[in-house]
Amino acid sequence: MKEYLDSDRVNFLIWRYLLEGNYRETAVKFQKEWHIQEPHRQLDFAPYVKSHALVNVLNKGLLYHSLEREHAQAIQVPGDAAAQAALAEAMQLGVFGPLVAHPLPHQQQQLEESDDDAEAEPDIDIQPTAALIPTPAPAVVSSGVDVENSRKRQGDRQQQALVNGSPAKRPRLSNGYEHGADAATTPMELDGPDHQGDNHAYPSPLEGEQASTPVPRTDGPEQGTQIDKVEELASETTFIPLGSGLDDASALSPVTALSRVNGDSAPVLLHCQWHPQDPSLLAAAGTDALARIWNISRGAAADPASEDHVNSAVPDFRTLVEDDIPPKATVTSMAWNWDGSAIAVATDSDSKARLTLWTPDASYIHHFEVSEPPIIKLRWSPLSTAILAIAPDNGGTLITIYHAHTLNSMTYFLPNHDLNSEPLDAAWTNDTEFLLCGGELLALLRYSDKEIIQVQKFETREGDTLTQVQYDSRCSMAATCGEKGIVDIWDNTGKRRSIEAHCDAVTALAWQPRQFPVTDNERLLASGGEDGAIFIWNALATDGTAKCSMTMGPAIVALAFTPDGAFLAGATSERILIWKVGDHGIPRASWSRLPHPGWLSPRMNPESDEEDEHCLCWDSTGHKLAYGVNSRLAIINFRP
Repeated sequence: MKEYLDSDRVNFLIWRYLLEGNYRETAVKFQKEWHIQEPHRQLDFAPYVKSHALVNVLNKGLLYHSLEREHAQAIQVPGDAAAQAALAEAMQLGVFGPLVAHPLPHQQQQLEESDDDAEAEPDIDIQPTAALIPTPAPAVVSSGVDVENSRKRQGDRQQQALVNGSPAKRPRLSNGYEHGADAATTPMELDGPDHQGDNHAYPSPLEGEQASTPVPRTDGPEQGTQIDKVEELASETTFIPLGSGLDDASALSPVTALSRVNGDSAPVLLHCQWHPQDPSLLAAAGTDALARIWNISRGAAADPASEDHVNSAVPDFRTLVEDDIPPKATVTSMAWNWDGSAIAVATDSDSKARLTLWTPDASYIHHFEVSEPPIIKLRWSPLSTAILAIAPDNGGTLITIYHAHTLNSMTYFLPNHDLNSEPLDAAWTNDTEFLLCGGELLALLRYSDKEIIQVQKFETREGDTLTQVQYDSRCSMAATCGEKGIVDIWDNTGKRRSIEAHCDAVTALAWQPRQFPVTDNERLLASGGEDGAIFIWNALATDGTAKCSMTMGPAIVALAFTPDGAFLAGATSERILIWKVGDHGIPRASWSRLPHPGWLSPRMNPESDEEDEHCLCWDSTGHKLAYGVNSRLAIINFRP
């Protein structure tokens, strides 16, 4: 019995092919026009469709068409000479025209030239139709003998193909900068030139094929120096040691200090923030009572003997931990106030927690004893008069407001909000009001000298899974995101506008910092998701169309704008790409986590594969980018 075929089934095969081929941006656009939010979950047949199903079906169709021709040739059909000649000519035509084992050399060259011309043309917006594929596609098919011979030669020549690469395959670029090795695909057999057994429907990671770096489009010398390639920042990196034994590190050589601090007990980095005004001060914190402020100058020199630690000089630092804090305590949260005059550090150890305030030179101000540990999030008010803290409390959530200049505090309890199942985020809208966001909750609260009260509860949908909120004071709008891939824009009246942004959970959300001149019709918001895509939206537009999009392959773990809003850095667990806002054709710079020798040092503490926290932040000048994960902290120098 022939299987039923409709537009959803054909569209699903095409959508899967685009994802497997790492055409992620095209897949996202295709999915939006298809109007199916989660094809892999919403379509009942999706779990039964195997990988590379589209190419498999097409190959079988070509084989069937080949068998039809062979059967017709074997049957003697009566008729005159002209009819016989017409039949013979028809037998030499297949789905793609005259039957040839592969394109002739001049045809292949013409195809490549036409591809180059197509790449040079600007994108054309195509209006979506009611049904992308309204009718089933006709069966298609090719010579069964040729395919069978290609299969037999596949195993014999696979090793040679892996060494020499694919001569018939042209480099594919995504946003101007994608290595073939990044495509998470499996080789698929197709007919092609010379039957080398390496003719895949898209680049294979087994071949390690590197795409050439294209020439970027720049805005001219008045806005930035033109470059002829993506700048690799690996050599511009300083690695900061996080381990213990640093009390006398300043008196030791970098080599000796590093050998003492990078042992098996290196702490896990959980937080990292630059001073909001001083580009030389970097605060970082984590497990094992790690809480320090480093004094980092741009382009710190490396010790010549430390060949396996690139730029691994030990910068000066100050400790932000009180003497009575146990060495196994964890710094659960950390935050600078807006002018950088104080930093708040929350510690937790043995069911006892503390919130301590320090100056930038690590001078103690005062501390608060925390009744319900641990504090998992800290937010300073815009005028730095109060600190909002979020902590679990008996199956619910406790919101505490600490007065920065006194020892006073007040609390607000959410009895049914379990932080383990519904993470909670917060954002101040002014110096006395703040938003709480998590799960199906989005509410505006106000605090005074006497109490904290709920001012407004925004109407959310049943089943909402909100995880983050970011507030923009310039346009008085809030942006939220969640696990369903939707970005919501809220105005101060509670009106909600939803954007179907990503195929999977949204992992990062950031407003572009203020730029001048200020425009009245544009406010940019960046989002990144587990689908590996980064979008920049105009929050004031109503069409729900992204202003620009970039793809990185693996899931996005962090986004960060430079303080002037001119550049955007996106990070995965493998690398960082930096784009100039408004010129997203290709990245301006790139940094890869592997195989950088500082990240793979044999003297470092072996890491687990699990990575919960990724830190990414710019200094106040936009010239240094800090990236941290597990027991590593890298300072990457960037020259705009």
